[in-house]
Amino acid sequence: MIRKVRLILLMMLVVGIVFGCAADDDLPPNNAFLFVYDMQLGVDQSRRIDVVTNIELDDTLTYDIDNPEAILIHDGHVFGLRGGDQSTVTIRHGEISHQFHVSVTGDTLPLSHFEHAWFDDISVTPVTALQGESRPDFIMGADISSIDEVLRRGGKFYGRDGVQTSAFKLMTDAGINYVRIRIWNDPVSPEGVPYGGGNNDIETAIRIGSMAKAHGMKILLVFHYSDFWADPGKQIIPKDWAAMTTADEIATALHDFTYQTMRRMAEGGAIVDMVQIGNEITPGLLTQGVHDYGNIAEPSRFNLPASISGSVSNPNFITYLNAGLDAARLANPEVLTMIHIDRGANNSASRTFFNRLQNNGVDYDIIGLSYYNFYHGSMSNFQSNMNDLATRYGKPIVVSETSYGFTSQPYANTAHILTSPSGGYSLTPQGQANKLRDVINITANTPEQLGIGVFYWEPAWLPVAGAGWAGGGTPATWANQALFSYQGAALPSLDVFWRVREPS
Repeated sequence: MIRKVRLILLMMLVVGIVFGCAADDDLPPNNAFLFVYDMQLGVDQSRRIDVVTNIELDDTLTYDIDNPEAILIHDGHVFGLRGGDQSTVTIRHGEISHQFHVSVTGDTLPLSHFEHAWFDDISVTPVTALQGESRPDFIMGADISSIDEVLRRGGKFYGRDGVQTSAFKLMTDAGINYVRIRIWNDPVSPEGVPYGGGNNDIETAIRIGSMAKAHGMKILLVFHYSDFWADPGKQIIPKDWAAMTTADEIATALHDFTYQTMRRMAEGGAIVDMVQIGNEITPGLLTQGVHDYGNIAEPSRFNLPASISGSVSNPNFITYLNAGLDAARLANPEVLTMIHIDRGANNSASRTFFNRLQNNGVDYDIIGLSYYNFYHGSMSNFQSNMNDLATRYGKPIVVSETSYGFTSQPYANTAHILTSPSGGYSLTPQGQANKLRDVINITANTPEQLGIGVFYWEPAWLPVAGAGWAGGGTPATWANQALFSYQGAALPSLDVFWRVREPS
């Protein structure tokens, strides 16, 4: 740090001498100057732009980039987009300017990788409801909660030319405009060992969210209200709330955690646009405890007592939902709120759940559904459920989770959940594209345009060692349902998001 300060002071002295020796006509106004060192960074890395100057900077500072394929600049930071590329940046403040250079390091995949059948051309039938400029705000989303861990563990992403390219750029170029990010309360054991699965604490969410915002995407933040995975099979109370004995005490903690998290996201450059109060909460919210938070991946669970349980039939469930909804709106009055269940193709279960919310006056904006045909049933049942919910409740509906496989081929660090074709879709990039296209089509054609978007679950979860579903030593169970090859190359199915908008 001392060396850096000395260099800056020396540079300022030299600049001052040069200005002092120059003719008056050559001087910038008031001898003002700007200076930025040349820099080098990797793909999907960022660096703050440190401006050396003798003037007071304000919001009128601008940057011109001569190669936007190489880098982008957002909120005073440079982001690396494409390996082996470079760009000259002109920084300006009024009449004063300076140029600096940024180079981006990265590697390549051999072109032989793209000779695999995974990269054969595919066909995508356009979705008439989304043609051209129709419904530009339709959500083309991706849950990328694991991406920070994948990148940290050495995962890399590549365009189909084999050049290492930012995963965020590849996704936005493909038409993705929204990211979904899960958040766990405290995803470490009592001894401080991370649980894994993305280690999705607040700092991780801010890193992912700020990168997404830099690339122009919006954010859906998903509160699990647990230290690890919450889903229809488990809704485990966080360790910090486990000793609480009243529902009011837990509701206050839930409210405060929601509010503080959203405020920290905003302060970190990742303002939340949509928020999910719980994840797949069909059975309720905060329904179970565990005896050992050091073994939460395979815990011995027990049901919480009725006095504090958030089981769906318990009045506490509504109390907890309202606490989260109130906190989210207090943190950001403009945020859209979602309630999310897993029964995307089960109309009876969906009606039972959302009738309960309606009968209890729960105020939320969006119905969220998970729909995996290999879990939840046929595409026709999914369509019937979407249409009925839209007509019955008159609320916008988002498919908050969906995915499908491009292969059943094994690979290091994997243990596939989906191993055989389902619903008539082949386990190929074409079958994957067909399934995603059909989900988008049904959603876009929901009555009164109430189907407002689709999120693909974990398209960038590569099978990198150490980035498994529960940390070191556990496999990646979703890698064959990603929209990238095992080595990180963008598959043709990634293009579905923009190809459904192509003219017929």
